Amino acid sequence: MVEFGGYLLPVQYAGVLAEHRHCRTAAALFDISHMGQFLLRGADAAEQLAKLLTQNAAALDVGRDRYGFLLNAEAGVLDDCILMRLDDEEFLLVVNAATAADDREWVQSHLSGAVELVNLSAEGWGKIDLQGPRAADVLAPLADFDLRALQYFRCRRGRLDGRDCIISRTGYTGELGYEIMTAGEDVPALWDRLLDDDDVAPAGLGARDSLRLEMCLPLYGHELSRDRTPLEANLTAFVGDHEFIGGDVLRDRARSGPDETLVAFRCDGRRQPRPGNAIRHGDRQVGTVTSGAFSPMLEVAIGMGYVQPDAADDGTELMIDTGRAELAATVAPKPLYAQGTARTKLE
Repeated sequence: MVEFGGYLLPVQYAGVLAEHRHCRTAAALFDISHMGQFLLRGADAAEQLAKLLTQNAAALDVGRDRYGFLLNAEAGVLDDCILMRLDDEEFLLVVNAATAADDREWVQSHLSGAVELVNLSAEGWGKIDLQGPRAADVLAPLADFDLRALQYFRCRRGRLDGRDCIISRTGYTGELGYEIMTAGEDVPALWDRLLDDDDVAPAGLGARDSLRLEMCLPLYGHELSRDRTPLEANLTAFVGDHEFIGGDVLRDRARSGPDETLVAFRCDGRRQPRPGNAIRHGDRQVGTVTSGAFSPMLEVAIGMGYVQPDAADDGTELMIDTGRAELAATVAPKPLYAQGTARTKLE
C-alpha cells in the first residue's frame, strides 16, 4: 500500500506480473476511488464546458464519452479527463486525483449562471474498473440493462447487482472493460460480488501502470503536465476545432511544429529505464524518459519519452542512460501491445 493524494492505494495483490497477465487474459478489478468525479448540470452546461475543455461538450451526444484536456491560457495541460454526457443538461467529468482540487476550482471559476457543479467525490462516491476480455461475461448478469449493447466510449445510468451506478465502457488497460461509478457505501459490496467470479482477480497500481504503458496511454505528471501541450504529446486528435481556453495558442504552435515529441520505445533487454533518464541518439542527448516498465506481454523493457523531432521516427535507434548503464532502445509504433480487446464488438 502507498499514500497518494490523501488515499492509501494498493500497489499489488498477488504481484504485478500476475495481475497484468490476468487482465490481458481474463478480468482484473481495480479500485480507483481516488479519481475525481464532478457532476455538472444546467441548461448552459454544454456551452460552458465547451469553452473549458478540448472536448466539444455541445457536440457530444447523450450517452457518449470523450477523452480530452483542461488547458491553461498557454495551452499547458492542467489535466487530462473523460467527459460523459449523461443527459441533455447533465455531464460527468472524471479527473485525476492529484489535480482534482485544482481542477474543481478552475472549472468552478469559469462557470456562471445556473450551471451547478456537484463534487461527487466529496460526497463519497467511489469508482471501480473491471477490465479484461472476460469483463462483459462477468458484469452482464448483474446489470438491469443490456450491457453488451453498450459500445466503446459509451456511458449510461443503470443498476448493477441492485445498486445505482454510472457505467462507462472505457478503461486504461487496452482491454474490454467498464468503469463503474457509484455511492461509496455500495462499492465494497459490489467489489466483493465481482470477486466472487473465478475469472476476476484484484489488481493494483503496479499492473495498472504497466498495462497503460503497453498501450502508450499518458499519465499525468509523467507524459502530461502544465509544461506540455497536447501537440508535443501527439494527442491533438483529442482536441476539437471549437473555441476553448488555450486553443488559439495551441493552433499557433501547431503551425510552427513542436520542439519535442512524445515517442514510445522498446529496449533490447529486461532492465527498466526510469523517468528522468537521458535519451541519446548517436553522440548527443535528444530527450528524456517519462515512463518505463517491464512489459509482461512483450517480455522486454518499454517506455515513453520526449525527444527532438529528428529522433522520433519509428525504427530510430536510441540509447537510454540510466546513470549506471546504457540501455539500447528503438522507437516503436504505438501502441506497443496491439492485441488489446477494448474495441471488441459484443453485439
